Amino acid sequence: MCDLTQRVYRVFSTAPIRPDQQDLYVDLDEVRGQADVVRRLDRRIRLADQPTCQVLAGHKGSGKSTELFRLKRELESGDSPFFVVYFDVTQEVDANDVDFPDVLIALVRQLAVQLDEQQKIKLKPGYFKDRIQRLGDLLTREIDFESFDLQTALGSVSGKIRSSPDARFEIRKLLEPDTSNLLYAANDVIGEAIIELRKKGFSGLVVVVDDLDKMAVRLHDDAGCRTDEYLFVNRAAQLTAFKCHVVYTMPLSLVYSHHEQNIAALYGGDVPVVAMTKVRKQPPSHAAFEPGVRRFRQIIDARLTAADASFEEVFDSAETCKKLILLSGGQPTELMTLVREAIVTHDLPIDNESVERARIEGRREYARLLREDHWPIIEKIRSTGRYTRTRETEQTFRELLDSRAILQYVNDEEWYGLNPLVADIESPASGSIRSRTSPKSKKSKRISRTQRKR
Repeated sequence: MCDLTQRVYRVFSTAPIRPDQQDLYVDLDEVRGQADVVRRLDRRIRLADQPTCQVLAGHKGSGKSTELFRLKRELESGDSPFFVVYFDVTQEVDANDVDFPDVLIALVRQLAVQLDEQQKIKLKPGYFKDRIQRLGDLLTREIDFESFDLQTALGSVSGKIRSSPDARFEIRKLLEPDTSNLLYAANDVIGEAIIELRKKGFSGLVVVVDDLDKMAVRLHDDAGCRTDEYLFVNRAAQLTAFKCHVVYTMPLSLVYSHHEQNIAALYGGDVPVVAMTKVRKQPPSHAAFEPGVRRFRQIIDARLTAADASFEEVFDSAETCKKLILLSGGQPTELMTLVREAIVTHDLPIDNESVERARIEGRREYARLLREDHWPIIEKIRSTGRYTRTRETEQTFRELLDSRAILQYVNDEEWYGLNPLVADIESPASGSIRSRTSPKSKKSKRISRTQRKR
């Protein structure tokens, strides 16, 4: 494999930009059409005289994790720095089945691990020692209760919760009746951590629980509501009860549900949303929005510089690059995915045929996904960029948001656009699929997109 191809492929990673990769960061706030979400989260924490609990929402792939890394960096800087525990909750729990006890165990474990690794602070187990002893045979890893270590013991519990549905059920059954005492124990540990951190010059403690928005959203087995509603609304009293500043990511569709006002009241005000970058004008125009296109071109250029690659080596023309940007719909992660897919299917330089192959295969995926009851909403958004949900259509609307068939934008005022891969599809009553492919691309082999990350 050509070294250039490998370098370019690797630099267009879909992983969030880490604090040590700021050369890859491009500020998108101006073309997202909103105030800096990082500043809003940061100010609420710094101005508060009590622990805060906030949520951040946005489409999958909109750049939430990158913004949360920025928040971490901001909070850790200045004259009054905070100690920030950031973690990806999907590494601790099963995203297909999440409940509050899982989140609590993950939060306390990550707090213990990161305090030990970064500040050499060892937290005392307190009540957790007794509780974990009572889990007994459910834990396959042998735990030395004479020299009990909090992070190791909670790691054993967290591993079981993530990997074994049967053990997860049994652990929850034992922990759930004791939730208030678990919270008391967690806050006892948190209080101890804050005391030790202040001795080292920190203003306080912030825990950032990322990727909770990636939880599987379905009807809850017992609660009679969706799983995201159960966790963030029904269990809000527990999620907001930690005695330190906490930030969770939340599924976007829940923010745009009839729970909207309730969520704002529960989590400290209007929910900051990492909106999509505007690369097309609001329907019915659909024309390219050049400021947004230029910002995405800056993202591409920054990655090419990091890969020590010229634009001409990677793209056959500026027009091909622009087509790929427009196909992303203003989704940063989707932009990375499209570049990688083009490289896998057609090597370098990326040309019009590569982009058209990506369009065709992505369009087929959505054509299989969409149902008849989705189309009235899709057609309304196609023609106006607006939609007013009703109780009858809310569930369908939220499904379309979750799947990113429709994308949310905030520019001057809130509006919606169709995912470009959906924009090519007409409702069953109108025909099948609009063809925007060139004659050359129609003759191309069908390339599988099964590796494409969504």
